[in-house]
Amino acid sequence: MTEKIERAALPSLNRLWPFAGGEISDIGVDGSYVEEAQAAAGPDEIVARVDAVCICSSDIKIIRMGAAHPLFADRDLKRSPAVLGHEMALTVCDVGERWKDRFRPGDRLGLQPAIMVDGVRRTVGMDLPGAFAQFIRLDARVLAGAGPYVFPVPADISAAIIAMLEPYSCVEAAYRPNCRTVLKPGGSLLVVGFAGADAVALDVACPEGAAVTLVGGGEAAEAWAGPRRAGAFATLDAFLAAPAGAQPYDDILVLGRPDVAAIERLVPRLARGGLMALVGAATEAAPVVVDAARIHYHELSFLGAPGPSVAEAFAPSRHRFAPRAGGTMLILGAGGAMGRIHVHRALELADGPATVIAASRKADRCASLEADFGPLARRHGKRLVVAQDHAVAETVARLAPDGCDDVAVVAPEVEAIERGAAMMKPDGLLVLFAGMAFGKACRLPLGRIASQGARFTGSTGSTVADQIAVLDRVVEGSLDLSGNLEAVAGFGALPEALAAVSEGRVSGKIAIYPGRLDLPVTRIAGLRPAAAEGTRWTPDDERRLVEG
Repeated sequence: MTEKIERAALPSLNRLWPFAGGEISDIGVDGSYVEEAQAAAGPDEIVARVDAVCICSSDIKIIRMGAAHPLFADRDLKRSPAVLGHEMALTVCDVGERWKDRFRPGDRLGLQPAIMVDGVRRTVGMDLPGAFAQFIRLDARVLAGAGPYVFPVPADISAAIIAMLEPYSCVEAAYRPNCRTVLKPGGSLLVVGFAGADAVALDVACPEGAAVTLVGGGEAAEAWAGPRRAGAFATLDAFLAAPAGAQPYDDILVLGRPDVAAIERLVPRLARGGLMALVGAATEAAPVVVDAARIHYHELSFLGAPGPSVAEAFAPSRHRFAPRAGGTMLILGAGGAMGRIHVHRALELADGPATVIAASRKADRCASLEADFGPLARRHGKRLVVAQDHAVAETVARLAPDGCDDVAVVAPEVEAIERGAAMMKPDGLLVLFAGMAFGKACRLPLGRIASQGARFTGSTGSTVADQIAVLDRVVEGSLDLSGNLEAVAGFGALPEALAAVSEGRVSGKIAIYPGRLDLPVTRIAGLRPAAAEGTRWTPDDERRLVEG
């Protein structure tokens, strides 16, 4: 897999699986991949071989939604089919003139599929051609732009492991600072005072260039805003009835003792990437109805402190993103591919939780979790407790009677999120990982952020830095991703692999090897039993597999 490739070796044909809408069985043409003429790299391009590509649940979601998916809103899939696949390992084959000083044939690369093009988020393998192909063509959008979005990878790590860096990095990003924890300079700032606001000390600097709108803030807030004041309203009702009440705000400071209804009316005013700080010891702990998808997709930040100091809400000690060392962590939706990664990561963390409760609906997935990760937990001196969903409440009551220190919800369901919040300690961390449709009402006790130090965060996607952080752990030997590689398949078996993931027949990752056409979906344990016990899936294993 690591041999140097000369330009002459670039085939004149590329095989790929186009998606023009429909079901999994409709991918390709007449149930098969297609062949297209392949030109040499243009001056602004490189052409890379896809050494391995892994199946992601997002691929299944896109296929199920088809033309209804937001990424295809302005695209006729029948006329312009998509090529999916965004978890990939690449080898450079041909290099255009612009990139000859940076790339050469034989270079191995990882790729971050989420890219920014002219301020707009695009995704390789979704709205840009992806890796369900034998070769992929990359241009300046990926190689330069706001990136670069490719990075070199070692020769002694298997292509399947490199392809798995992307999903693992998405989980990594869920436990790294993933939302704002300071007021935004030059942003729009709303300060809303309720009963008790007079006792709150505005002991943080008003951000430079901010436009500050005050609602019932009193004289102290007026003095704090000074010349940055953009408007003032006596009551929340008056504010919301005015044009100013309809616009989004980068930051909202809520001072004093708001009731639940007031918080529910203010949360929708947060802009994308917005921050809300709740400061007031008597803030109600009753559930607040919020749109959980916004926390997940829009990187909303919720901070708080009991008061009287506003600055305390912005203290790093109240910005926990990582699981609590030595604590108890609950992972809802642990049986799926991404849930398994949350479990794997938690067990591998040296300073992570001591007890991991992994919950899944299906008994067979629970059995797989225990078989695949039980030995790892024991090696690290940790406790892995696997439970079906119906037994989770009893399991948590027995192992963590005061609630779990951390709860990760890897299921796109309001009911799962609300259950997770109910089983969390008053000062626990709730991570919303799986995305759901916007507009679904979810009840979360946001008041506990101020009164008890709770944390609610959401995360989607990752960056090159997140992928490299995972790669560093792989290289140093502190994270072996092959424990989550369940099966492999040849290029011709892509529809079979997609169906296996969609139907839940395979819960770990499936790696597709485009260099091998005829291999059906085959479990690693059947090819190389040692791999099922945690031994790395190596480049030599891959070479033997691709060569038949």
